[in-house]
Amino acid sequence: MKSSEVIRIAWQITNSTKGLLWFGVIPAIFSTLVGIGYIAYQFLAFQVSPFFGDKHFDFTRIESLVLGFAGQHHGISIFVIVLSIIVGILYFLLPPFCEGGIIGLVSAIWKEKEDVRPGDGMAIGAQNFLKMFEFRLAVGAFSFLEFLTIVSMTVRKLGFTPWLLTLLSFLFVASFIMSFLFIYTPNFVVLEKRSLISAFGGSAKLVVSNLRKTFLMWLLILLISIRVVINVVLVFLIPLLVAFVTNFFVSTIALTIGIVLAFFVGFLVILLAAYLAGILHVFTVTAWTLTFLNLDHNRAEKLLEK
Repeated sequence: MKSSEVIRIAWQITNSTKGLLWFGVIPAIFSTLVGIGYIAYQFLAFQVSPFFGDKHFDFTRIESLVLGFAGQHHGISIFVIVLSIIVGILYFLLPPFCEGGIIGLVSAIWKEKEDVRPGDGMAIGAQNFLKMFEFRLAVGAFSFLEFLTIVSMTVRKLGFTPWLLTLLSFLFVASFIMSFLFIYTPNFVVLEKRSLISAFGGSAKLVVSNLRKTFLMWLLILLISIRVVINVVLVFLIPLLVAFVTNFFVSTIALTIGIVLAFFVGFLVILLAAYLAGILHVFTVTAWTLTFLNLDHNRAEKLLEK
């Protein structure tokens, strides 16, 4: 099957399969919330970095405002703390569960199994949760977010130097190679029930033996899937939009009404960001699963011929 055909079928399955999108949208909500917090932290941290000339940023003022608000609104503060804990837990637990469910559902649809339901995806996700969770922990060391964190921390402390740029470039290339080699690992874990080590080895072997097709698929998905761009743009826009709405209504209407409207607008934008990111995530996982099934089928036929 050609890569363009895989892309077409993956997009068709993503849009036509009832309930499949929820496996992408729900975890994307929590990822978007964590992403907003991460960007806000990086923005504040860079204010006192050599990269921006050691600009002074009054953290004590922010601290006093937060503590003052918490002292006057105990109920809201407790609610925010509990909500943050729940979001953090679900941010780590939902993605491996949902990704396993997507892979299982797509495989069942591709093999034309009857009575495929979203509940089957939940069962598959639960069965493979521990291995998928271990996989995400293992690949987290060379994920893009981890690389971005290392870069930001290094730049804040040391600034840009030639040797540092060389080191970061090497880390980026190494991270990309590792991510690329292990791209079929979730499929081996979910569909072939392999151990994590065996799945890593199987993925690397499958990538190397089908390097041209895998790289072409990666390139097509990269060009089509603008998930990262959408997330980054919306993550930047959400705080700005909320701040603008809050400032506008606070200056024109009552403070309480302004805060409520700002919260409502921010909530709608978060849902939109999560929906778009969820669609593109489901599409990406579906495309790689179909590619794996096609390559794995060809591999089985070659083994039988021998």
